[in-house]
Amino acid sequence: MGGISRRGLLGGAFATGAVALGMGTAPATAATPTAVPPPRRTGQTSMIDVPFPAHSTVRIGLIGLGNRGGSMAGEWARVPGCEITAVCDIRTDRAQRTADSLASSGKPRPSVHGGSHDSYQALLARTDVDLVYIATPWEFHYAQGRDAMLAGKHVIVELPIATTLSELWSLVDTSEQTRRHLLLAENCCYGGPELAMLKMSHAKVFGEVTNGHGGYQHDLRKLLFQDGYYTDDWRRLWHTRSTASFYHMHGLAPVAAAMDINRGDRFATVSATSTVARGLADYRQRFIPAGHRSWQETYINGDQVTCHIKTANGYDIRTEHDVSTPRPYSRINSIAGTRGILEGYASTPSGSRIYFEPAFGDDSWHDFGPYADQYKHWLTAKLAGSGGGHGGMDFIMVWRTIQCMRAGLVPDIDVYDSAAWCAPIPLSADSLALGGAAVEVPDFTRGDWDRARPGLDSAESDMPTGGSGNQPSPNLAAVFDNVGTTYESNTAPGNFDGDGNSFSADKLTAAGLAPGAAVSALGASIQWPNAVGTVNNAQGRGQVIQLSGRGSKLVLLGSGIGSSPSGAVTVKYTDGTTAQGTITFPNWTQPASNGATAIATVAGRNRQSGYGDTAYKYTVFAHSVTLDPARTVATVTLPVNSNLHFFGMGLAP
Repeated sequence: MGGISRRGLLGGAFATGAVALGMGTAPATAATPTAVPPPRRTGQTSMIDVPFPAHSTVRIGLIGLGNRGGSMAGEWARVPGCEITAVCDIRTDRAQRTADSLASSGKPRPSVHGGSHDSYQALLARTDVDLVYIATPWEFHYAQGRDAMLAGKHVIVELPIATTLSELWSLVDTSEQTRRHLLLAENCCYGGPELAMLKMSHAKVFGEVTNGHGGYQHDLRKLLFQDGYYTDDWRRLWHTRSTASFYHMHGLAPVAAAMDINRGDRFATVSATSTVARGLADYRQRFIPAGHRSWQETYINGDQVTCHIKTANGYDIRTEHDVSTPRPYSRINSIAGTRGILEGYASTPSGSRIYFEPAFGDDSWHDFGPYADQYKHWLTAKLAGSGGGHGGMDFIMVWRTIQCMRAGLVPDIDVYDSAAWCAPIPLSADSLALGGAAVEVPDFTRGDWDRARPGLDSAESDMPTGGSGNQPSPNLAAVFDNVGTTYESNTAPGNFDGDGNSFSADKLTAAGLAPGAAVSALGASIQWPNAVGTVNNAQGRGQVIQLSGRGSKLVLLGSGIGSSPSGAVTVKYTDGTTAQGTITFPNWTQPASNGATAIATVAGRNRQSGYGDTAYKYTVFAHSVTLDPARTVATVTLPVNSNLHFFGMGLAP
């Protein structure tokens, strides 16, 4: 497909099927032409259980660098073995800023594309892109995802992958024909509570799970009317085109996974209800000045659209979508069965509540926390403290995607899951147009839905070693990627905290941390970096560092940004055994805590405008991991948490 015109994509509603047939009186269940699987072409076969080809390094191209895409660039960049080779946005300045940011953090500068609606085609034509990440407005997802597969790339697409049934079928067929995976970037499937809910469901804690409830309830009114937040007002304009459940997937997908949709059951029908459309017009009346362009708009999407999904096995799932009224955020996250129930977004310490037999018999809700720990998914445990957006789920999603590609694994989420989760968008429009009648959901698997197979409840595995970003480096200095200290005479290169600030090398020298000095820390002698004003510390990205010797503990010298970042350090001995410990560096503005020891504290810091902030103190810390002194250390794997900055490390006797 060539260039995409937004104007050409914005004219129609979602309805395809029963509505398109012109039915005036809705039957009990309305069939849709696209509910019947189209025949496969000769040679076209399923992508179920098809692994990614193994990649030593995954080279990724990013399309769409607005609020979501721009924020995800850093997540992809810090995954071991992932290299961003190309970036693209219709606004070239966004792509340039992303490339500049990656380069300033020590990463290879990606190729920049942009300036027109079809600029992404140049990115797809590149031979150094294995995976494409798409974070453009919804109306572009289908064409860009399909074109990426046709160009030989695997694809991960932000919600939704498409908005009509014909487009969803096209993506399924294109995936099967090209043998390229396309998956929905459903980060909420990787949230800690959602993954624990999945494991509890599979462990039959709730008995036979018969119903689930999820959705997306998020007051977006302020952002929808905020000039520039959604480029060209794209998201608000969807509310002028159709009445449908636009964005329920964040709540539906984890519930569907817990109920084994496409792995023993499938969505059979969708029926929808909707309130009137009042919320956006009311907000505009109260807060938006007369003459604003939004006053030319008429909002028709209901404030809350509810979908009732019946499964082939007779179970029920309910989804809700509401971004137009004042309410606390919720994705609901609830499943229930013959022996119990779990509900998310509750007023408990863990944020969820639970009740099940035989553990309880008091007819009272209980906190989910202890069970979240008991049924913690291996990904949650392995990547604890790694940081990242949306409580860490963004990073877990991208880490797992890259791991699957590097290890040659079957993806947790496939094109069939992605299509099924997005299908209620057009089907809700059809159902509402038919007065709420149930409409059939296509079987995108073409009959393979009824067999058990792995999905998000995957077996534990490690990120492969080797390849870019995970080869053992000869020393810590070899992976330095951040400028953490500068001289007060030239502060401009500094960027320790991501905001252009850095430690004053002048003040650190006075405190005993002179360039190249031997620093005594927790019994170890560690050399402070020689470099000032160039890269002189490593952000935690899972790098593997060679270190030879024996000792009672490994000592790491550094500091943190954010809120007391922590992460797991793995030490591998020459005999193949390992030791692991969790280290924490407090925020550089805070005193020592959580087992960290202050090594040097100085007043003030270097800003882009020069030395200042003298009312505050900034600290370098040390933390240690206990070792077996009888074993010889071979390598150290740093945590996967870029809020942790490492200036040096060594062994203490």
